[in-house]
Amino acid sequence: MDQHGQRPEGVSDGAARRPAPHRRVGRRRMLVWLGISTAAAAVGGVEPARRALASPAGSRRVATALPAASGGPSAGHVHAVPAPADPSPSPVDLTGRRWSDPAGWGGAVPGAKGAVRIADRVLLDVDASVGSLVVEPGGSLVFAPERSLTLASAGSVEVRGVLVLAPADGASHVLKFPSVDERSFRGGGMTVVEGDTGLWVTGAGYLRLDGAAKTAWVRAATGLRAGDTELRLAEPPEGWRPGDELAVTPTGPPGEGEFSTRYDLCTIRRIDGKTVTLTAPLAYPHPRVTAGGGVAVGAEVLNLTRSVRVEGTAEGRAHVHLTGSRRADVRHAALRWLGPRQPGKETWNGAPVTEPVLGRYGLHFHMLGDASRGTVVEGVVVRDSGSHAFVPHASHGITFRSCISHNTWEDAYWWDGPPDTRTPQAPSDDIAYQSCVASRTVYEPNPRGYRLTGFSLGAGTGGTARDCVAVGVQGATGASGYEWPEAGEGVWTFERCLAHNNLENGVFVWLNARHHHVLEGFVAYHNGGWGIEHGAYLNDFEYNGGVLYGNGAGGVAVHALGRERGTVFDGLLIDAAGQSDYAVATAKHQLAGTTVTIARSRLTGYRKAGVAFRATTDGEPDDIAVLDCSFGGNEVWLDPQAPRPTRIVLRKAGERQAVQLQPGPGRAEWNAAAAPAAVDGPPRAVVTPAIRLADAAAPTRRLPV
Repeated sequence: MDQHGQRPEGVSDGAARRPAPHRRVGRRRMLVWLGISTAAAAVGGVEPARRALASPAGSRRVATALPAASGGPSAGHVHAVPAPADPSPSPVDLTGRRWSDPAGWGGAVPGAKGAVRIADRVLLDVDASVGSLVVEPGGSLVFAPERSLTLASAGSVEVRGVLVLAPADGASHVLKFPSVDERSFRGGGMTVVEGDTGLWVTGAGYLRLDGAAKTAWVRAATGLRAGDTELRLAEPPEGWRPGDELAVTPTGPPGEGEFSTRYDLCTIRRIDGKTVTLTAPLAYPHPRVTAGGGVAVGAEVLNLTRSVRVEGTAEGRAHVHLTGSRRADVRHAALRWLGPRQPGKETWNGAPVTEPVLGRYGLHFHMLGDASRGTVVEGVVVRDSGSHAFVPHASHGITFRSCISHNTWEDAYWWDGPPDTRTPQAPSDDIAYQSCVASRTVYEPNPRGYRLTGFSLGAGTGGTARDCVAVGVQGATGASGYEWPEAGEGVWTFERCLAHNNLENGVFVWLNARHHHVLEGFVAYHNGGWGIEHGAYLNDFEYNGGVLYGNGAGGVAVHALGRERGTVFDGLLIDAAGQSDYAVATAKHQLAGTTVTIARSRLTGYRKAGVAFRATTDGEPDDIAVLDCSFGGNEVWLDPQAPRPTRIVLRKAGERQAVQLQPGPGRAEWNAAAAPAAVDGPPRAVVTPAIRLADAAAPTRRLPV
């Protein structure tokens, strides 16, 4: 068992039972769902089956409004399996008949209880309410660009043809599900499920959500004080308007109460270049943080408003589910009150605990395989979601650029994990997170939020996480801004990502890796746990040129030893800023492995020692090399309860001779004796990181008309 009470991968039963994991998907439900996919794969693979079964657009028919009793979108529906993605967006066709014209509906415009089917071209030119809606193959529903419009649907909207919400500047388009009953959800499956109310894109359906482009987030240029009514930003934001809602992220140190939840939600009164005037004063301070190594940053100011909205209600959450063969275009949209939940079998303090509905998430690309390649999701906000925000499940080649998850339950950026720790996770290849934010990720109940994370960097090849931010992630033991999950090894390019003010860790690795992993320029400040908590048992990672500042437990916790090449922490600036006793600490090593090396790094700001060796007596001994590092106080300390190490070698910066440490009389401040030791390679200079974090989200653009 590990220090969290959880059984290692590949280790037999017999120790104490692990605590309940935070993903409470029933094993039976998951296996049934996976069985559907396995059956498809058995007859030639999922992707060939999708392409073979996808049908071309059908002939056009006159649209009809059917009575609600005749059934909703799922009536008589056979799921069309997607074909390869369309490489280019479809043009917006505004030539359809008008929704408001009774003649097109056989004499009466559909009402709030009608089950509407559209098989020709329709232009929505008035606000409308329906009981449910299907856009058939060959049909299209386009919101009139120049008008602000709302379409409310009591039941699901299924897109087998074309649905377009692309308002002109100054207009807004809203698709709303105002009467969702979350108790009716069943979840799972590959087809539209009756009662699982939401937006479904199926068969050869095409969805275009394309609101006005705007800068997703910008950092404050200065520290912000409680009572301030102006924000001075590091860059002038594009597209921000009076009335837009902003979230200002927490930045204070972990010693302050509620350090991970001190958000300000505020509204723009006026904007002039880099200066934003608010309608009300800030409730909390948001100090600017100077961490060294080139890192001096203010709070992220997230713009949560978009001119395209898809939403349920706070009392009834809907979802967006894409299995269509044509590449969707989802840009500059706000998706709110999605991700339904239902009471589970567990209770907490006498009250039922809710759990997410399987497969019903904020924005869910469901098992598209290569059909999703080339998809770009940019400038999208998922907020107040009861379940995962962005889910590219077994769907390859999707880029998420300048997206925001805010106030999301469960892991924000995620795809389905395996049913148990012995089964590998199904991969999603070539997933890119560029300049994305996971903000205030929560769990119910929080003390059971083990390994909750903002970004779950799961199985697959070609993954990229670059210039992303994870802030305000809640949860319990092992929770983090970024996680390399157990049983889900993917190889990721990971560069210049930031984690701050998370309740637990910045990065959490709990992976017995077969591949070599590299993290470049990672920054973690003011997290309540470790900047990096590195496990599980044997793996090979490189952490290069990062900055870890003011994290509550310390900079780095090392659980894992090396697998083949060993794990290396090279050129880091670890400044405990008075928050912790140690900059680096080892913990219980489960298995004997190769050396972990801490090299060319600067360790400072700690209270007791730069590196503490605390592997426990019932685990494997330490095998650590601390080479060419500088220290801001006592260099090392050996826990008297630790076993005799395999090897601990220390060579301080500026010295040529290395020493090997063993328990015993010698240097009292080290609690160790030292003897000369040989190490490979000559002394090297300490490397100071030079990290330049972006001051604003990556630019985004609208699609051509």
